[in-house]
Amino acid sequence: MLTRRLTRLITFVHGLSRQQPEALQDIVREKRYPPLLREAALRWLVHSAPLSVTQGAPFAQRRRYVRRFYGV
Repeated sequence: MLTRRLTRLITFVHGLSRQQPEALQDIVREKRYPPLLREAALRWLVHSAPLSVTQGAPFAQRRRYVRRFYGV
């Protein structure tokens, strides 16, 4: 059973699927956006990051690499 928070996260992730990485970086950096929207944007940044950045690591480590690479 999906919780309300998980349903909102899935909606945000789906809605951000066509955004450019620059727009996603702006969303992650801005504190005025809800944390769940910023989390969804960060997921897309991790997904779209080049392999040279993520190095094929597990998701948690890839997220750290991407945050460092993009400076978010």
